[in-house]
Amino acid sequence: MVLRASCLVLLGAVLSLAAVAEQRWDSIRGAIETAPPPGPHWFTLRNGHTGHVLDAATGESQGTLTLSLFSPALRPHVEAGMVYTYGSFYTRTYYGDRTDAVIFFDLETMSPVDEVIIPPKAAGIGHSGMIGLIDQRFIGVWNITPGMSVSIVDVESRTFTGEISTPGCATVYPQGRGFFMICGDGALQYVSLDETGTENGRLRSRTFFSVEDDPVFDYSVPTEHGWVFVSLEGMVFEARIEDDEIVIEEPWSILSETDRADGWRISGRQPFAYNAATGIFMTLMHQGGTQDNYKEPGTELWAFNLRTQRRGYRTELDNPSRNIALTRDDDPVVLVVGTEDRSVDVRQARSGRLLRTIEEVGGLVQVF
Repeated sequence: MVLRASCLVLLGAVLSLAAVAEQRWDSIRGAIETAPPPGPHWFTLRNGHTGHVLDAATGESQGTLTLSLFSPALRPHVEAGMVYTYGSFYTRTYYGDRTDAVIFFDLETMSPVDEVIIPPKAAGIGHSGMIGLIDQRFIGVWNITPGMSVSIVDVESRTFTGEISTPGCATVYPQGRGFFMICGDGALQYVSLDETGTENGRLRSRTFFSVEDDPVFDYSVPTEHGWVFVSLEGMVFEARIEDDEIVIEEPWSILSETDRADGWRISGRQPFAYNAATGIFMTLMHQGGTQDNYKEPGTELWAFNLRTQRRGYRTELDNPSRNIALTRDDDPVVLVVGTEDRSVDVRQARSGRLLRTIEEVGGLVQVF
């Protein structure tokens, strides 16, 4: 009798599993909430294989994105209602046959809705410069095998358009219908695309930094007209395209003679940020060490006006940081990701005043 009952229970379980297996995935996935339209203080955090979407205005989570173990950054595209990333997937999780793809996430549901297969060469480096949205039309993904190239995906047709060889040059920083790259000889390269996403020209800047004596961070942030690059010794360079040439403005230093004598240095993984609406430029700073300490967490936050090249204020951080970002609106906040605990301090950019702390989150920060 007991054996018969056990068999009936087992048979019932098997039949239930079989019935579930016959159902469509979208019929058993459960209810999906929808997010509101993005606000001016929305941002993302990429940590491991999870992407968090948060609103700095409230400190509340708007959703999470499930990424690959090798997704380095996120690229919101509000006009299209999408968030893009790319990832590498192995048949045995960490090894085996590899497939790389650009992934399309719906901004309302935070669910993956499509993917485009690209060459299995994408750089799995946690860095926002590994992926760029070019002219609201193309996604560029930087590859290293160690040969360097950029894969291009058309986000409108959702197709892979081709791979562009870029020996000796890294990163994808979009500008117009093209992108800047930092090159190993101390110059910038600009690659322009045609309406199909195919390369149709290149420009090369003069050598403007010394790779040996004072290299620039491979991290950069956009300005009104181009991009800003900062060297390990605190020299600020602005780059733009003008009359079919790459123009590099004369550099200026974030450090006074007193600052240098006191041993202050810029440092971090995302060590500076810029807001084009106000001209506010912010840096993470720490005291002591050499260029080899360029990834040390910053213990102070310094605020400058990029247009006047003058410092407005400096504030000490209770929770040292390697990652900062400024929202893009005309009343910006600065997002300061802590290293001693998993939290994000939200500060008023004009004054440095702490508005709120978002607990239990951290990682690479990117604004909408």
